[in-house]
Amino acid sequence: MSHENAPHRLTRAEAVLAARRRGVAIVLEDTHDPHNMSAVLRSCEALGLQDVHIVSENQKSAWVNKDVAIGAHRWLTLHEHDGARQAITALRAAGYRINVSQLTPDAVPLSELPRDERSAYVFGNERDGVSSAWLEHADARFVIPTSGFTGSLNLSVAVAVTVYDRLLARSVASFDGDLSESERAELRATWYKRLAHGSVRLEQSFRPYLANPPAAKRSFPVDRNSD
Repeated sequence: MSHENAPHRLTRAEAVLAARRRGVAIVLEDTHDPHNMSAVLRSCEALGLQDVHIVSENQKSAWVNKDVAIGAHRWLTLHEHDGARQAITALRAAGYRINVSQLTPDAVPLSELPRDERSAYVFGNERDGVSSAWLEHADARFVIPTSGFTGSLNLSVAVAVTVYDRLLARSVASFDGDLSESERAELRATWYKRLAHGSVRLEQSFRPYLANPPAAKRSFPVDRNSD
């Protein structure tokens, strides 16, 4: 096995793994619009997040519009929760601070929240906002300040702005991730299998690289879902 001849899709996967982050997670509650859901997943994956929590509190959440997501959901870890309280328990167990997007008098601008803490950012649907359980358990409520006549952003845009703001203090330009070696190994096994696209021959040829991964080769900007 020669690393010099390692498949390009694997060296790209290693670059993505090296930049992956779990210190920031996104939570979506009762998102009923497949376009919004898919756009959120695409933004999260493109900006290097790994975990998105999908919560069904008062209605079943929408699923993926593949034309919008362009395969982003294949590389994310999606956590589905039956209600807010189940999601809150899971997030606390994983060590997350809970920041809730909500237009209330005590909400602070997003930029004032600490960026260096392991945090989940919770968004409700555009009509009703978040359910009461999130407000009860929130460590902070935040808003994205606007200066136009329109007082709020579309859900998918709000999530993208939030993620980018949170990563500004985390060396975005150098693509430093925060996964442990065991987390990388687990994702590597999943991703390599998916990159084989069902080919037994390719999957077998990728297998030796699991224990001895090739060097990461970054080729930004590239749509990695094309492989």
